[in-house]
Amino acid sequence: MNIYKIDNISQLGHATAVTVGMFDGVHIGHQHILTLLRQESERLHLTPLVVTFDQHPRQVLGGGVGGVAINQFYRVTTNEERYALLEQFGIHHVLEIHFTPELAALSACQFFEQILVQQLQAKALVLGYDNMFGSKQHNDFDQLPALAQTLGVSLVVDTAVQIQGIDVSSTQVRKALKQGNVELAASFLGYNYNLWGLVVKGRQMGRQLGFPTANVCLDDTTKVMPADGVYAVIVHLQNSSNPRIGMANFGGQPTFGLDKPVFEVNIFDFDGDLYGTTLSVEFVARLRDVQKFGSITELVHQLNSDRDDARRTLDTKTGKNAL
Repeated sequence: MNIYKIDNISQLGHATAVTVGMFDGVHIGHQHILTLLRQESERLHLTPLVVTFDQHPRQVLGGGVGGVAINQFYRVTTNEERYALLEQFGIHHVLEIHFTPELAALSACQFFEQILVQQLQAKALVLGYDNMFGSKQHNDFDQLPALAQTLGVSLVVDTAVQIQGIDVSSTQVRKALKQGNVELAASFLGYNYNLWGLVVKGRQMGRQLGFPTANVCLDDTTKVMPADGVYAVIVHLQNSSNPRIGMANFGGQPTFGLDKPVFEVNIFDFDGDLYGTTLSVEFVARLRDVQKFGSITELVHQLNSDRDDARRTLDTKTGKNAL
């Protein structure tokens, strides 16, 4: 993949068909837009180009209470993940623009003409059903069709992709994850949501209970965290092409009087040393809430039940013995 900045985009050297957005998650709605972009590019003999930003506009513009900016914004995908997914769906040229308040001050028509047309040689623009850009204070987005026609730019507007009657969007993905509904999030994304991190030493309580766990220290805390709970998961080990199945506890350990959230993964039928290695964990289904048990015996009984539930769920989701 070729990732350009605004000061070297001239190296592309071709007229383009463009689409603009964060593409956070590159969900199935985004994937549909990318299909339209490639189709329009082929029709007009243009180079497909995704225009995106190095950080989400909300991180720069924020919001706030009482004049205090709130710039923390949780992402579905990191920039590296976004670009890998864009390439997976047939995009080989991306322009990453540094998002600034000055850029945000451009109206939609100014951004379209000054950036997309003049600098990117855009001859086609593909928009999502809810896609908007440009200053809200100087909002002229509704004038884009007329300006595009004047400048000889083809304008294509996508329709919403729906799942269970819901218009798919990055916001809906985040909402589903925060509710622990990782299955709905996966239907929106077209793939299982994942987190990754380094395996570090924990208190080794799981091993004492007969359920050894890898304690994962998350590498990227800017990603959306699923709701606390016990999950059926698929685990990708560092330097291994063979995924494993297991279950994960995401949250506190109330039975042991510990409220500090942890991310523990019990990999089924595995007894290797994972300390210092990186795990990537796909969330397949939420099994239950985090609970406080009256005794260790009750906890172990529940963990055995969780393991059985996880195996059944993963057999159903992945095909029996698929992993």
